[in-house]
Amino acid sequence: MRSSWVKIGHVKLPRVLLGTSPFIGAGQFGSRAYAYYAAFYNKPEKVAEVVLAAAELGVVGVQPLPYGFLAEAIRMAQAELGRELVVVATIGPSDPLSDLEFFEGLDMRAALLHGALTDEVSGRELEPLLAELRDRGLLAGYVTHKPMNMLERVRAGELPKPDLVLLPFNKLGYLMDAPASRIAEALRELGLLAFGKKVLAAGRLRPREAFEFALGFGVLEGVAVGVVSRAEAEETFKALAEVAPWLVPR
Repeated sequence: MRSSWVKIGHVKLPRVLLGTSPFIGAGQFGSRAYAYYAAFYNKPEKVAEVVLAAAELGVVGVQPLPYGFLAEAIRMAQAELGRELVVVATIGPSDPLSDLEFFEGLDMRAALLHGALTDEVSGRELEPLLAELRDRGLLAGYVTHKPMNMLERVRAGELPKPDLVLLPFNKLGYLMDAPASRIAEALRELGLLAFGKKVLAAGRLRPREAFEFALGFGVLEGVAVGVVSRAEAEETFKALAEVAPWLVPR
């Protein structure tokens, strides 16, 4: 039976992570972005409510962006839960190593370089960052906004091989630079461990349809999914548990 955790070297990660892009009002949410920003930005107590709702549904990992209020929200949710959550943090682009300070005292197990670094900076500049993260006992990986380009750079030796990647992967090809089938083929060839993001195409797909498609290729070890309410968490993560019950611990 497949486990709801994946082991990478000496580190175990939950296969489902709560994404945090909605909480900063990220632009991919279109007309909803400002409403999300107004509701959540710099309001850790509001974010903590969603983190808590997801955790109560079995989602014990969080994929925070490097903002202090998101780290504080995780701490608030943990205090309510009485247990730690696993953090897979995005760091950068301006000062990635300093961003680690946001998450001090949390159970951070992996740090992923921001897509603006992964997609724009040379491998020579990224290699010491990956090495430093590993020296700190963390898994070191990439977030990318250009998954096919990133995979081709890894294949060509232009980028050092990461421990894991977080890449957009959805039925609509939304914010992807190649069809899902091509990206899946490249992941298999390279043997890279990948988590999918934007699986719901920023709310443009219904959860069940989105998860059936993304997980159907068999190349994603897990997913990072953002929600903005308890009701949305229940709809989304219950659908995920129906499509792939091994992903979410019950």
